[in-house]
Amino acid sequence: MAASVTIGHEPKGAVSRAGRSRYVSSGLIPRNRLQWVPPSARLAHEYCYFLHDACVQMLAEYEKARAHLVRFKFRDADEADEFERLANEVGSVEALKRLGRLDEARRVAINTITMGMVSDCLHHIYEALRCMERRKVVVAFNLLRKPLTDSLIYLAWMLGDEDGFYEAFSKQSPAGLAPKIVGNLRQAILQTALEKTALKGVIQSDWLHAVLFKDDFERGLYKILQRAVHLITVQRDAVRTEPENFNFIFKNYADDDSYDGLYEVLPPVLLFLAHVIEGLYDRMKAMDPGARTAFQVRTIMSMFLLSDDPKRINETRKILVKLSRILACPNCKKPLILTQHNMARLLMRESFRCTGCRTVTPLPFSYIF
Repeated sequence: MAASVTIGHEPKGAVSRAGRSRYVSSGLIPRNRLQWVPPSARLAHEYCYFLHDACVQMLAEYEKARAHLVRFKFRDADEADEFERLANEVGSVEALKRLGRLDEARRVAINTITMGMVSDCLHHIYEALRCMERRKVVVAFNLLRKPLTDSLIYLAWMLGDEDGFYEAFSKQSPAGLAPKIVGNLRQAILQTALEKTALKGVIQSDWLHAVLFKDDFERGLYKILQRAVHLITVQRDAVRTEPENFNFIFKNYADDDSYDGLYEVLPPVLLFLAHVIEGLYDRMKAMDPGARTAFQVRTIMSMFLLSDDPKRINETRKILVKLSRILACPNCKKPLILTQHNMARLLMRESFRCTGCRTVTPLPFSYIF
């Protein structure tokens, strides 16, 4: 496993910056789509797309394999007939409960929620990222609010404490799932879920909680997302609208500060979300070990490339250096040079570009695992 980097030791202090000074891209997104994205944010923007695409691939593969469907054998023909009758009246989950098949009912509910919520979440993230490419930043913030402050928490709850989530969903819904109730559980939910991912030591749960839900956290998203949704905010001083103003109405679309603030924190937040989704899918049906390791290594190592700290970038270079010793351009035979572009391209796009003749060569990086 790659070496670790901590994103945000102190919830109320400075955070390690992500997506800041990389005037480089991975080649994942065509240049014409990046023309409105500030150069310093382009690699971070591509990384967010990379995470989105990895999750979409998992979703598509699980749907194609029908891995979310729960299979079991009825005890006899009578039970099968009774299930069919009940399912037509009250739905399949309630029918399973009435037949005493509580484990199957729970699995159907959890799998169905996972597939639907992940799909909805990824749709919002995709459209938000596309809006950032067009400088529609307020629309992007609106689209990010639901997946980052709602969906992420419920998905993390399912991963970290499925028993607690299912109890609330099946016996206390909707009141037991209301924001006021869940709000008291968020920090514990994030911590418990984080412990069930490969991100321990990479991201801190208190940092995640501060970024997403603390209105007084200087570099957080809470204030931005709240103001993007409401023209006037008055209930909390930290997000209160300034006198003679409306939130974001007079914002100059050409300002880069929205990109600076968002891409400093969005990559690690989406990294956590992606690993939560991966954990839920693996629980639904065990992934191929090599594919799972490839996902974890590629997503974490790519994250290192967003750091302003040269030591973090060199950590990735040290891990990839063995490849550079055995790979060469098939066109001009020049050995692979691990530029920051090539490291990002190897991890995110599974290819490398010759620094001599500029030929781009595919490299199925995931097959290494």
